[in-house]
Amino acid sequence: MFNLEDFTGYKECPNQYEPAYIRSSKAVKISETETLITVAIAQTMMTETAPFLESFHAPKNVNFIAVPDTIFTEFIGNVVETDSDALTKKGFTPSRETDRDFSLNDISPSSPVINIINAICLEAIRRNASDIHIQPLEQSLRIRFRLDGVLQTVKTLPAALFPSIASRIKIMANLNIMEQRQPQDGRMHVTIHSEPHDLRVSIVPVIHGESIVLRFFNVHGSVMSLEKLGFYSRELDTLRRAVTIPNGLVLATGPTGSGKTTTLHSLISEMDCRTKNIITIEDPIERLLPDINQIQVNYDINLTFENMLRRVLRQDPNVIMVGEIRDTETAELAVRAALTGHILLSTLHTNDSISAISRLTNMGIEPFLIASVLRYVIAQRLVRKVCNHCKKEVPTPPFFQELQFPELQKNVGSIPDTVFEETGCDLCNHTGFSGRTVVAEILTVDTELEKIISSNKSPAEIMEYAASTGMQTIRTCAIQKVTQGITTINELFREALICNTAV
Repeated sequence: MFNLEDFTGYKECPNQYEPAYIRSSKAVKISETETLITVAIAQTMMTETAPFLESFHAPKNVNFIAVPDTIFTEFIGNVVETDSDALTKKGFTPSRETDRDFSLNDISPSSPVINIINAICLEAIRRNASDIHIQPLEQSLRIRFRLDGVLQTVKTLPAALFPSIASRIKIMANLNIMEQRQPQDGRMHVTIHSEPHDLRVSIVPVIHGESIVLRFFNVHGSVMSLEKLGFYSRELDTLRRAVTIPNGLVLATGPTGSGKTTTLHSLISEMDCRTKNIITIEDPIERLLPDINQIQVNYDINLTFENMLRRVLRQDPNVIMVGEIRDTETAELAVRAALTGHILLSTLHTNDSISAISRLTNMGIEPFLIASVLRYVIAQRLVRKVCNHCKKEVPTPPFFQELQFPELQKNVGSIPDTVFEETGCDLCNHTGFSGRTVVAEILTVDTELEKIISSNKSPAEIMEYAASTGMQTIRTCAIQKVTQGITTINELFREALICNTAV
């Protein structure tokens, strides 16, 4: 079956159409014999272009292969426009566009750079990338996608293209195209067949130009349920208890990109927004939540987490979500809000649940106050799921087989004789993985743990008590996902959740 994405040698076809005609007609010749010509054509151009090509090539027969418009746009940007001859003929001239919503389906007849950027964005969306990295090097321009949390190089372009690409992205993000010495941040909105996509744009000057990172936000997408995130049933029961508390502080912790905000959004979606006033303060707003008041932080006009939290407390809220507790002032306000009868959800950057207590203490919050307001701490990571189409069953490595500690034996049992290993196929882009799932631990603060925290006990003592109550650590959760064939040992290595020495 013909795949236009793999048709890179289009110039080798006899009497190939000129690049300008390929752009305007959205048709490219695939092959030609003495009696038959095969042409790939965008679906929306079939009625307009196909009759003309049939008469143009008569008496030869013409076989048309219809391809989606987005695939043809990708072909223009990835193959036709990156051809060196085309690039030397045409560049990019900044336009005076005022509409900040750009359609990626459009093919520019005059600017290869516009088509290249459209193709890059289309491919990133099709491959479900979370970020696009555009990195200028000394001799080339590297394009990378973050797929399932891992950066992968998808193409390399001539370095001479960078100024035009940077200018085009700045125009799309409504930034200053003349500024190249200072960092710039912005947003851009693009559409594919009327489907909107939002991207955050970050531009930072580097040695060979400017590093550009575009991050996708599923603003208009639906909120994932807690089950779809990958929590086990025991964890789900705990999270659903967290939704019903009358007041207190619920924290999600983990490194950047570990899905903390997504988890908090899923928790909010389980609440009754009809009887509760729920307000979120976010930077940026990653997803629109129905029937929820969401506030975008804006440091340029002093709309900070701290200032907005002060104002929001006067809005008679039941539930407040603060995107991140970054400083002492925000931490103090969050504790005060939780003390005065509100449910407050927020995130911290810590490696595990116990460390959240130490982090709050280091911010100047007294241990007795932490004990009074803290209800749950969800520490989590995202690990890639092994591809079900190409995963390979292999004998369990000896070091993994020998993992033995009480918590593991209680929650997982014996390690199986075989586990799955990633290999790679066309369906997973030869990575061996497809999608991600959460591994987590949830610290529940009960009456006894309140006393321990109030007494300013060490993290080791807090952990000892939590283990005695049956809390499953993030490490055990990760090992369980391996034994169930959901992820692989190599993925746990990558996330530093285990090591191949004594545990």
